[in-house]
Amino acid sequence: MSGCLIRWLPWRQSAVLVHMRLLSRDIGQPTAYTHPHLLKEEELLPGIHKSEFLERRRNLMREMATTQAGKTNKKHLVIVPGAPVQYMSGDVPYRFHQGTDLLYMTGFQEPDAVLLLESTGGLPEHKSILYVRPRDPHRELWDGPRAGPDGAAAFTGVTEAYNIDELGAHLEQKYSKMGFSVWYCTEEYVHPDHDDVIINSLTNSPHSHIDNVHTYTQLLHKLRLVKSPAELNLMRKAGQIAASAFRETMHSTRPDVMEYQLESVFEHHCKMKGAQTLSFPPVVAGGSRANCLHYIANNRELRAGDLVLFDAGCEYHGYVSDVTRTWPVSGQFTAGQRELYEAVLRVKQASIKASRPGVTLNQLNRSAANMISSELQALGLVPRNSSASELTQAINKLFPHHLGHFLGMDTHDTPTVDRDTVLSPGMVITIEPGVYVPRDWHVLTKTAKEMLGTGIRIEDDVVITESGCEVLNANCPQTVAEITELCGGLAKC
Repeated sequence: MSGCLIRWLPWRQSAVLVHMRLLSRDIGQPTAYTHPHLLKEEELLPGIHKSEFLERRRNLMREMATTQAGKTNKKHLVIVPGAPVQYMSGDVPYRFHQGTDLLYMTGFQEPDAVLLLESTGGLPEHKSILYVRPRDPHRELWDGPRAGPDGAAAFTGVTEAYNIDELGAHLEQKYSKMGFSVWYCTEEYVHPDHDDVIINSLTNSPHSHIDNVHTYTQLLHKLRLVKSPAELNLMRKAGQIAASAFRETMHSTRPDVMEYQLESVFEHHCKMKGAQTLSFPPVVAGGSRANCLHYIANNRELRAGDLVLFDAGCEYHGYVSDVTRTWPVSGQFTAGQRELYEAVLRVKQASIKASRPGVTLNQLNRSAANMISSELQALGLVPRNSSASELTQAINKLFPHHLGHFLGMDTHDTPTVDRDTVLSPGMVITIEPGVYVPRDWHVLTKTAKEMLGTGIRIEDDVVITESGCEVLNANCPQTVAEITELCGGLAKC
């Protein structure tokens, strides 16, 4: 093969010097050389050592060995594509965000990268090959430094690294004719251009001999589901930053502020505390707009007397938080708002208490639905003499989403993992009960009338521990007393 192949030199001293030289320059992402305040030697993300990424790759190959394909074929090729740069319009780019599968496997944060894991001597033994953009002085003048194959190999610790332009030829020459079982992300095409190159190179050769194409996604998501201690430290930080930002955002709330202005307060404080970006476009929904679950227009004015539902989180070096709070724009709850809020809070607190090893998200969801059913009847939103089918219809209308989802490098992390999966230590989930009352809902009491057009959701991020669980955003205000004291009543808010 042509290209830039990085191997240890026969003379160890020379190899060490070359390695140090490659890591003593800016490669376009944080390193111990450019960010000594953030990364220690051999760390690829804060607190995550190069050896942990190596073990992740090895663990994926171990998982493959347990499958039927892994048991019947000795030649395997895993292809993990990274993300491309996305554009708003013309040549105006969005800020780059790496595909989380590639980031999990390599720690590499440049666009247009592809990882190959090649096993020919029996799983889990393999070599790792990373294809990256070449050094290009002209493009680096405009876009910033690139690692290049040599820098990428030295930084990530992969076995070999090549120019991405060589990917198609290498796949066709080495792999398409050799009877490899190919593992690819067939459920989702991350990089359309690379997908075409990969598929065409492996299948369109006249001498192609590929022994089936399998998906690695479920195997990889199984690994990503359980977080290491280093990953949990990053998620704790993301949760702490979000909690702090919520305090500042609540304190800045007042009538006549625009929803997007409140969003900017949250984003500002997240970034000032060290987050690189937000986890997703925040939901900042004043009044009845809270009944639109994924309202992200955030272009309306907040009104006195309304509640504002704020669903947001931040990303801290590849790991995210996802928190929701609901509070009064004027700083004080009405009687009806308070009753509904405290009902949702009781369900959230009970659900967190029930979050422990051995249960499933679906079990927690069913329990929460039953609690919400009782709360709705006590509030006068559902008749106490409702039949089972009537209660089910009411719950589906007033609590239309699941109690929670898995959380990690993605907000809706590891989506191929079923919610009937038994929870175990190291898994991170959200607990987010909510009640959303339409304006035309039939109510039974005068206080319940104050709840019409109101949406309330309260969400925490929870890691399962050996003895129960830990809330990662524990300092985020949640009780009525905490919220009203923070807002300071009508005088401040």
